[in-house]
Amino acid sequence: MIKQTSLGDVLHSTAQARAIRERLPDCRLTILTSTTAQDIYRHNPHVDRIILFDRYQVKQSWWKQPGWVVRHIVETLREVRREPYDLALDLQGRWKSVIFLWGARASKRFVKGRWWFAHRFHHPQLHALEEMNGVLKLAGLGGGGQQTEFFTSATEKRSVKQKMSRHSLEGRRWILCCPISRWPTKDWPLENYDELARRLPDDVMLVFAGSAKDREAIRLALAPLPVSRVVNLAGDLSLAEFAELVNQAAAVLTGDSFSLHVATANGRPTVALFGPTDETRVGPIGDSTVIIRAENANCSRCYRRTYCPKACIRKIRPDQIHQALQRVTKGFF
Repeated sequence: MIKQTSLGDVLHSTAQARAIRERLPDCRLTILTSTTAQDIYRHNPHVDRIILFDRYQVKQSWWKQPGWVVRHIVETLREVRREPYDLALDLQGRWKSVIFLWGARASKRFVKGRWWFAHRFHHPQLHALEEMNGVLKLAGLGGGGQQTEFFTSATEKRSVKQKMSRHSLEGRRWILCCPISRWPTKDWPLENYDELARRLPDDVMLVFAGSAKDREAIRLALAPLPVSRVVNLAGDLSLAEFAELVNQAAAVLTGDSFSLHVATANGRPTVALFGPTDETRVGPIGDSTVIIRAENANCSRCYRRTYCPKACIRKIRPDQIHQALQRVTKGFF
């Protein structure tokens, strides 16, 4: 089974891994995913073998280091061809994944998309989970699944417990905030978290997660708040540690990003802020999440990544989020 990107989509594919294992409990299941996503499957009990492909390095280096790119593709293809398969499933459907579907020593091949050499399932109007389930159905593997999962080890649990203790989070009321995604158009303005914090009780802390490059922006935006109310963990968590921290949070506040899908997988009370993307195609499935869109923004779900002329996400008000947090946690905040 091939699923390389993005992190949220790879996490979605854990529902298909589980469904395959339930359908064929004695099968040998190999996953080909990207190096950046390997933590998602590292401790997954439904998977027997993981093959890694450095998709993003290939994307960045194809014109700078073409020799390395060719070698890496050939080496990954060699790993794919090391053993034969009864079924090969490409749940990505892009050229960087299809090359391995084509090269696999498989009796039958199935793909998401319109690639001519495999059995095809192409219904992009469906929710991302349902589109991948369609590939499984086409392959005779039943109806697929919707239960996404992120398994962590004792090491991540111990590390997160230490970090929580260091920042005095144990026994406190705190919200995990994930404010920055790869698309600026998905991000609620950082300066608004100051006003949101002032609407919350004084003992509620805001814990921020993100990448290392987000750390300084978060620090500057939250500088007006007392240090006792803010914990900045941006750049201080591995992917698996982040998943474990999500599991400990009383509530998660996030945009449409990987953090939303982790929170959904863990069943955490979540408030999800949507702007340029369509929640009916990529949003959470389940009742643990409240989705917020700006009122009267007339959003067209434009899917623009860097600039949106309507700036729909910016029109969401802090009081809307406060009310949603109250709803999803049944008044805990």
